[in-house]
Amino acid sequence: MPWLSSFKGYLQPRVLLIAGLGVLSGLPLGLLIDPLRYWLSEIGIEKSTIGLLSLVMLSYSLKMFWAPLVDRLRIPFLSAIGQRKSWLLLAQILTFLCILLVGSIDPSKELNLFILFVLGISFFSATQDICVDAMRIELVEKKAIGEASALYIIGYRIGVIFLSQVITFYIADSYGWSAAYFSIGGIFIITSLILILIVPEPERDEKDYISLLKNPNLWFKDSFILPFADLISRYKTHLLLLLGITFTYRLSDMFLGPMAMPFYQEIGFTKIQVAQITNFYGMWMTILGGLFAGLTLHRFGLVKNMIAGAIFVPLANIPFIFLNLIGNDVNFLIFTITVDNFSQGFISVVGITFLSNMVSATYTATQYALLYGLVVIPPNIISSGSGFVAEAYGFQNFFILCALLGIPAIVLTLMVWQKREVFGFD
Repeated sequence: MPWLSSFKGYLQPRVLLIAGLGVLSGLPLGLLIDPLRYWLSEIGIEKSTIGLLSLVMLSYSLKMFWAPLVDRLRIPFLSAIGQRKSWLLLAQILTFLCILLVGSIDPSKELNLFILFVLGISFFSATQDICVDAMRIELVEKKAIGEASALYIIGYRIGVIFLSQVITFYIADSYGWSAAYFSIGGIFIITSLILILIVPEPERDEKDYISLLKNPNLWFKDSFILPFADLISRYKTHLLLLLGITFTYRLSDMFLGPMAMPFYQEIGFTKIQVAQITNFYGMWMTILGGLFAGLTLHRFGLVKNMIAGAIFVPLANIPFIFLNLIGNDVNFLIFTITVDNFSQGFISVVGITFLSNMVSATYTATQYALLYGLVVIPPNIISSGSGFVAEAYGFQNFFILCALLGIPAIVLTLMVWQKREVFGFD
């Protein structure tokens, strides 16, 4: 019965709406990855230019710098539908327009203008993510955040992979890239408008509004300074411990990530095997891992799952060590992807739930964006050197190092377990 009760948590109406918001978060991001790169490669754009375009993804890591606007700046006229929904609608309309403009421009003739609107998709969809992250926390009760996070991950994967990277390629193959971007843009805006109509404005602890025009200094302090001061005041001497977990929790997984594809190619797996096993099959394993995390969060609480996830991640790197020794073995690749992607789905949901529990109800968008930046920016910078390590010491030692990078997170989560009552985590 306890497991049945946990599963019923997924059927709450507001939790189900989070899956729809997840689709909208993933859809624009997917357009900026494989379809965009394939399109530019197909028309002969230089590989160096295509590589540099990956920098547009920085918007998703740096959104902390304008997240306070989503919390504390009202949009004229639109604010009547609510602070969160007004920003969400504006971000979605601007994202949609940029998608249409990207689809209407020939990058072989107007590459600079094309890149400008690609940047627009990145910036405005990152702004949408600020709203979605806040609403995902504020729309549900605290005990349902785990289930909401799991369904968000599922919706996100559907948006990124199925809609933006599978359907887009099929449409482009038959009708061209412009038609593909127009079609996906249409799906995006129609889904956005439907959800705007049915998703309620979250009830939250909102401070008295301060006008930016009438009192800019006080507005800046209230919007940018006080959210950070609030984190410090609530966690005091324990803040460094929590930030340490934020930084190290996915370090092992993220350090291995950039070298996964070169590793598969080096030991002889074909493109089709990689697509079918690591991408398609791996996606379903990630979804299952996320669903399992949502159930166990409801059943056992946050801290126990944080410890389990911290242990699971380095253990999930061990099959790569054996795959490197065994070589080109499809069955062991399936086993490796099963363990690795299931763990990714698990720790993604647990990590999101951990960050969601750290933020205050007053500064949800700002604090979540800040903490998310700490999760992705430092590990991404460190993982940029993973190729040098693999080249210098070989994949065998590289995978051992990846597993060892998970030890700090295990130690830190055990320390949180000892202080769980101080933090108010279950």
